[in-house]
Amino acid sequence: MGPGVRAFAIACLALPGLWSAPDAFAFVPAPAESAGTQPPVSNPGPARFPMAERNAYPIFGNLSISAPQDSLGGGEYRAASRLFEAGLFDSAAAQYQRFAVHYPRNLLVNDAIERVLLIRETREPGDEALKLYAHTLALRTAGLADSAGRAARTGLERFPAARIRYHWQYLLAEMARERGDHTGAIRYALVVADSTSKSRLAPYALKLAGDETIAMGEDPAKALRLYQALLERYPASPLAPPVRAQVMEIRKKLQL
Repeated sequence: MGPGVRAFAIACLALPGLWSAPDAFAFVPAPAESAGTQPPVSNPGPARFPMAERNAYPIFGNLSISAPQDSLGGGEYRAASRLFEAGLFDSAAAQYQRFAVHYPRNLLVNDAIERVLLIRETREPGDEALKLYAHTLALRTAGLADSAGRAARTGLERFPAARIRYHWQYLLAEMARERGDHTGAIRYALVVADSTSKSRLAPYALKLAGDETIAMGEDPAKALRLYQALLERYPASPLAPPVRAQVMEIRKKLQL
């Protein structure tokens, strides 16, 4: 997230009415609906600004790409995270917003913005799915990867149509990657990346699947197809520049 985009996102958090502006996040023309949309870190009634439907992936995902540079206010972020993990989503969103507005250069401000968007997008009656997702993240943060994996799979079984389902899938893909399960990581990632998912995590899932394809020693042409799909469907994604470089390297190798 570049400084300008980050500043505007923080302003939107401070002034919620900006979310309803027709062109608030129209940085690039939206891809055709059939191409899918993006969503995204690892991550609350329904959102007034349905980001997944508005193609706002430039302000989400691997938000450390252009990270701020100090840690002042970390206690406020942790307090917001405790509220989130406890299922107190309205209070958590308000606390994350205050943190982002008061400490715009904190290393965690992008994560706070992402968490507010996650809360706004995925609230449903009762918030049961979102509460289980928050619990899943708490387990993972505590280093309990196996328990987090079980919680994610339980969530997908109990709430197969929940708005948060693709975040669980992406979380499972990340955890599979971390334990060296390349096949599992690709399988979960491709569910998120499918054009019908319309998940804002899709470009990140495509890159993860491409990276894991290379890591497991598969034909580089397979990874190339995944990277090219990312560039074609999400040309404004913050992942696009490094992925273009990867594509060029793979093409060079294939020509040798």
